[in-house]
Amino acid sequence: MNVYALTFEEFSKLKPWKFTKVRDVDALNKLVADEVVAALKRATSEGRQLMVIVPVGPLNYSYWADLMNREQTEGAHLITVNMDEFVDESGELVDESHPLSFRRFMKETFFDRLKGEARVPAENIHFPSPASPELTTQLIEAYGGADLCYGGMGLTGHFAFNDPPPADAPCDDDEVRNWRTRVLQLSPESRTQMCMGGTDGNWEVIPKHAVTQGMYELLMSKSIHLTFLRSWHAGVMRRALFGEVTGRCPGSFIQQHKNVRVTTTELAAAVPRLHVALRVA
Repeated sequence: MNVYALTFEEFSKLKPWKFTKVRDVDALNKLVADEVVAALKRATSEGRQLMVIVPVGPLNYSYWADLMNREQTEGAHLITVNMDEFVDESGELVDESHPLSFRRFMKETFFDRLKGEARVPAENIHFPSPASPELTTQLIEAYGGADLCYGGMGLTGHFAFNDPPPADAPCDDDEVRNWRTRVLQLSPESRTQMCMGGTDGNWEVIPKHAVTQGMYELLMSKSIHLTFLRSWHAGVMRRALFGEVTGRCPGSFIQQHKNVRVTTTELAAAVPRLHVALRVA
């Protein structure tokens, strides 16, 4: 089967998941905000907390903040665990003043925007630590897996910063699937993706290392909601969700999860095209 030729309408025939196509990024962010706030309300009414694994990149958390403020949901019932953060050359988390700091991004787009009862207590906000990465594993294990895990995928099929082993290195599928939270060196492919999509070609500003949750913690989640936004996501999505399940595409292990939802913009849902330069006679 040529997975790159699959149409959006064929997705649900191949996987027992909920696939949703929305017009654009604005509609996608509204859908996700509605979902997480509804889940938070349910958890609050049941007298429990809601643990959500959150990425930086595929979602705009100002939508969450605006809706939580309007609804005055109880932020004390929300626990966030960020997927990852950049690490500097000394092995420490990059300073929040760094232009690519994920901690600063979350504060500016989400936490600092919350008002009143909607505010999330500092003790409910978690980032993996390069000094003690095992603490994130222990936190998620103690909770029995996050209630919700959001995320997209990179060019290599990475989920969080779980890139596959280099092409010239051996790849043990079980080892990749069971990677825990750890510090790693970012792959050239992922740094190039960030350079082209997030820094307009500014290569030097992109850190070389990060601390990231592993596939182990992510796949422990009770529910995974994948979001795909951009034109190049069209190929990544098809390869990871309908191609071979392999450590060469770490995101493909999500195919083994029982509770997955996929939301894609019209742009990402389109069948990938091969852009061949036209010759002018």
